[in-house]
Amino acid sequence: YMHAVLSRMKYADDIDDMLQQIVFEGLITEQDRPALRKELDELLRIPEVASWFSRTWEVQTEVPILLPDGNENRLDRLIIDNKKAIVIDFKTGEQKRGDNQQVVAYIDILRQMNFVDVRGFLLYLHNKEVVEVHEGGKQKAVKKMKDRDQLSLGF
Repeated sequence: YMHAVLSRMKYADDIDDMLQQIVFEGLITEQDRPALRKELDELLRIPEVASWFSRTWEVQTEVPILLPDGNENRLDRLIIDNKKAIVIDFKTGEQKRGDNQQVVAYIDILRQMNFVDVRGFLLYLHNKEVVEVHEGGKQKAVKKMKDRDQLSLGF
């Protein structure tokens, strides 16, 4: 459900409204709300993630985009400041090779739309890892939060 909240939420101070909305829609129960809020707060403690939810950006969520092969996809989050654009894709599962290519395609499309400074990120929700995607599909882990609630079992 974190994906549902993050892909709809524009700014950090929208969390409570968005949680109320997904309770109203029946996606979560009122009892699930505190745990989800805690997870979202932990994500927003990652400086890179917090910056994406700042009011300094023009924000578009769930943006439909036409891919070069003719298929349509949706950007989870696109943040814009003049000719600078950052695309963020939220992932709920494990890392897959195709994740990078997907974000590289988004970056290329945004450059074709005359954005000069374009960056792309993957946010893996299950382990709170932020990965910056570069041209050619190379990636660099920006921040991975350790889950303080888990025992260190070497996994």
